[in-house]
Amino acid sequence: MFLPANLVQSGRRFIGRPYRLARDVMERWLDRHLNHSKASWPHHLIFIAGLPKSGTTWLAQLLDAVPGYRDRWPRDPDDCVFNHDLCEAAFASLPWDLYSVVKLHTRFTPTNLAVIEKFKVRTVVMYRDLRDQCVSRYFHVLYDSGHRHHQYYKEVSKEEGLSHCIEITLEHYVPWIHGWQPLVAQHPDRFLEVRYEDLQVDPVKVLTRVLEFYDIRLPEERIAEIVARTAAKTKFDLRANLRWRSGTARKGIVGDWRNHLTDRHVQRFKDVCGKFLVELGYEKDMSWTVVSPP
Repeated sequence: MFLPANLVQSGRRFIGRPYRLARDVMERWLDRHLNHSKASWPHHLIFIAGLPKSGTTWLAQLLDAVPGYRDRWPRDPDDCVFNHDLCEAAFASLPWDLYSVVKLHTRFTPTNLAVIEKFKVRTVVMYRDLRDQCVSRYFHVLYDSGHRHHQYYKEVSKEEGLSHCIEITLEHYVPWIHGWQPLVAQHPDRFLEVRYEDLQVDPVKVLTRVLEFYDIRLPEERIAEIVARTAAKTKFDLRANLRWRSGTARKGIVGDWRNHLTDRHVQRFKDVCGKFLVELGYEKDMSWTVVSPP
C-alpha cells in the first residue's frame, strides 16, 4: 500500500521519538552510575550547526570518542529541531551535569541565535561545497524510503532528480551558509567554521582545532587514535547505513559532483551561486565545468 511521503515521514518521527527517549534515559543512567570517566572539561556542550550532508555525523562521531562526551539527541516536543530551528527546550533537556555532543542542521535566525546566546554555547558551523552537498543529498533521498522526496526521485531520471535537488540547495542551503558567515567572521571566539573538505584531508588537524576551540587538550597521539578508530568503524555503504541507522556515509569524495552533474546542472549553479562558490574559494573563477582542471 502506498502512503503519502509526509505521512511516512511523520510516522517515522512518531516511532523514533519513544526509542530515542528510552535510549537517552538509559545512556544518562549509565553515564552517571557506570561510566566512571574522570574527564573534567570547561564546556558541557559541544554544539555543531551543520549544513545537511556536510560531514556532521563524522565530526560528531569523532567528538563522541573524546573521554566523557556522548553524542546526544535533544528532545524536540515542538518540532523546532526537525525544522532546522532551535527552541529553549532542546538545550534545556540536555543533562548539564554530563558532557554532550549535539549536531543539528540549525539555520541562522535571530531567534535561533538568541537560544545559543542564552545558553552561552560555543558553536561549530560546518558546511561543504554545495555541488557535492547536492549530489550527496540526492543519493540520500533516493535510498531513504521515509524521505518526502524519495518516491519522486525513484520515478524520475537521475538528471531530473538532481535538477530538483539543485533547486532545494539553491533555495535553502545557499542562504544557510550566508546566514552564518557574518557571525563566524565577527565572533571567532564563539563560532568556529569547519569545512568538510578540510576534515577529509586532515581529520587529526581539524579535530584538534575543534577541541582547542572548546579548551580541550588531548595528546596528539590520542587524537590520532580517535580518528583511526572512527575510520575503522565507518562503512561507506549508504543503503546499509540507512537501513541500520548507523550513519550516512556514502563515498566521502571531494569533487564527486563532476561524476554526476551535467552541463545543464553546472549552468544552473553558475546562474544562481557561481560567484558565491568563487567567494568561498571552491573555484578560482567562473570558467569551471564538469571536466576536472588539468
